[in-house]
Amino acid sequence: MKKNLNIIKTLLKLTIILVCGISFGQSEIVGTVKSDITNEKPNGTIYLEINDGNKSKVDRISITDSLGVFQFKDLEPNKDYKIKIQMMGYDTQEFKVKTNDSVAKADLILKGTCGFVSLETAEKDWKKKKAKLYIVGGIAPIGNGKADSRFEKKYKIEYYDFGDTAPNMECIQVYNERIFELMDKKYGTEWRKKVRSDVEYLE
Repeated sequence: MKKNLNIIKTLLKLTIILVCGISFGQSEIVGTVKSDITNEKPNGTIYLEINDGNKSKVDRISITDSLGVFQFKDLEPNKDYKIKIQMMGYDTQEFKVKTNDSVAKADLILKGTCGFVSLETAEKDWKKKKAKLYIVGGIAPIGNGKADSRFEKKYKIEYYDFGDTAPNMECIQVYNERIFELMDKKYGTEWRKKVRSDVEYLE
């Protein structure tokens, strides 16, 4: 009888271990990363690191795909994880996500700071007739030709090349795209045939 009880206890322990082993690693986190500036995936490579507070157990790095989608598999169910995101143009940000028994969804919004290049400053610059068309060149920015200078004078706008020290690209995107809209409204689309081709986000 005693021997049978020991066998039953052993079987129960093995069952518990087996169930725990099966349940662990069956959860995953799937989500997206977007910018609060454009409500789209930020431009560039987005690195994500997941951690459960015990680096020896879970400490993995991933990147998003072209749509900003990421995935972490083989996680412990019903547990809090921290996802840290690093990318150029944004401060490092950390998000807490809890797994469930299958797939936990996480839509993460990166907060960006635009400063003097933003949707708001595009409006202000346009009203003050100090609007710019931003360019991100290389170490040696390409200067204006004669046609470019004539363009600036005719349309009362200035080309501005950041060189290789540009701010957040999403900020440049919303600024330039708003200026494009205002120019279309005032001048029609003829200006698009004469503008510099290296202006950022010009289709």
